[in-house]
Amino acid sequence: MTNNLNLLTISEFIGTHDPSLDKDIVTLIDDFTGELVNFRKDNTIPTDGKFLYFTKTNSDNSLANYRRMHTGHISVKISGASGDGNTNDYYEIQKLIDEMETGQVLNLENKRYMLFDTLHINKSIKIIGSATKDKDNPPFLITHNNDGIVVNARGVVLEGFGIYNIESYVETPNNFTGIKINGNSDVAAYEMIVRDISIHGYKIGLEVNYLWSSQIQTLKTGNCQIGILVKGKSVNNEISGNTSLSFDFNTLDSKGIWFLGENEEKTEKEGWRIIDTLIYGAYDAIYAEKTSHVNLMNSMIDFCQHIGIVMLDGCYNWNINSNYIALDKPGYGIYSANNIINPMVRGHKIINNDILIYDNKETDVISIGIDIVGSGSLYDDVIGNSVKNFKVHDIRAYEGLKTTISNNKCLSAIEPNIVSNFITNDNLGNVYYQNLNDSFHLGKVKITYADAYPTTSSSQWKRGDIILNVGPAVDAPIGWVNTTDGTNTWKQFGIITA
Repeated sequence: MTNNLNLLTISEFIGTHDPSLDKDIVTLIDDFTGELVNFRKDNTIPTDGKFLYFTKTNSDNSLANYRRMHTGHISVKISGASGDGNTNDYYEIQKLIDEMETGQVLNLENKRYMLFDTLHINKSIKIIGSATKDKDNPPFLITHNNDGIVVNARGVVLEGFGIYNIESYVETPNNFTGIKINGNSDVAAYEMIVRDISIHGYKIGLEVNYLWSSQIQTLKTGNCQIGILVKGKSVNNEISGNTSLSFDFNTLDSKGIWFLGENEEKTEKEGWRIIDTLIYGAYDAIYAEKTSHVNLMNSMIDFCQHIGIVMLDGCYNWNINSNYIALDKPGYGIYSANNIINPMVRGHKIINNDILIYDNKETDVISIGIDIVGSGSLYDDVIGNSVKNFKVHDIRAYEGLKTTISNNKCLSAIEPNIVSNFITNDNLGNVYYQNLNDSFHLGKVKITYADAYPTTSSSQWKRGDIILNVGPAVDAPIGWVNTTDGTNTWKQFGIITA
């Protein structure tokens, strides 16, 4: 390369044996970018470098190692990757990543980089792009029917680029994963950031395993079967920032977020926050096993094909608050079927959600807005929800689960709207009480059923409480009312006459 600075390119410098060039610091011209680059002699580095360091043979046949001196981000241009969307750029980009030091930042140019193999990141680095990911513009990374990126280090940041498989999962099903973050039971994947990333065309968009204290923000997935797959003991993480997980309606068994429950005893996931997230068109929007203490707030599940939120065995203490859950077909808005009894359970809080089916005119025998059926699904609070267009029940909770159902607007044209126990009188809709041994409250008055009033005093009974007689007969009372606190003085009322 000729230039008016009388400087050598990197390749020219490596090829010369001029003893006058044997300097501790040299300024050279990058062969690929044309930029001026400083290199410092450093004999502590490996001898197999290509982009960030290299080895040169001196005039006396001794070897000298030089390291590139950086004052800013590293551009992928220095690897010579073509970015034309056809040439395999895997080797150049992987080699550049391998030569980077912990804490360095790799900039992706606004081009299409074809990868015939999977990129592996084994150190804490940051890879960023310009965040222009529209389908009419370069998506940056294209995989040639293989996994995209595998991260095996903590503290990695991936931001502002897209990763697409050359053949979409929707058109040609595959077993590939766009981005996979690997931790394990000995070393968790701590403090990861996945921000402003688009993933398209894989069986699994993003897979995380033993992820701790990390953030997934403004993630966009499309044409995948699973948006986010959570494995292992993944704890205290957040999905937020207008994350959007979209699915083709015809993709079988698609899941927006899948908290996978492995067979091992200690693989519970907990402490996740899902905020300002859209899941569109999934068969099951959120599918959870062995997952507790989840906060799902201010999010939208739209055009769901089967179940909005599924909470199975080992799911405890979720807070599902202020979400919009809309089904495209008959199914369940929220389905809780935990059959493992945990003495530490305090119950799910299902509060202030809008739950509906779009245009459900046909008769069906399955659709229920909120269905609480598992023997371990105890003490749930179902409060202030609006439920509409379901054909079986708006809210159902099996007897004995001590589900509190209060202040809900049950708007489906069915009877009964609510089937449960522990139901207060401020719900809108028709109610069926399942168990005669259970009670409900009208304001401060408790009303229950029995064949006789209690003969021993109990602090649970207050003045004005009523027991209705389950064995009415001529000359027998309709029930009994407690006239005092503490001593429980019961008086019969409503004698039935012949």
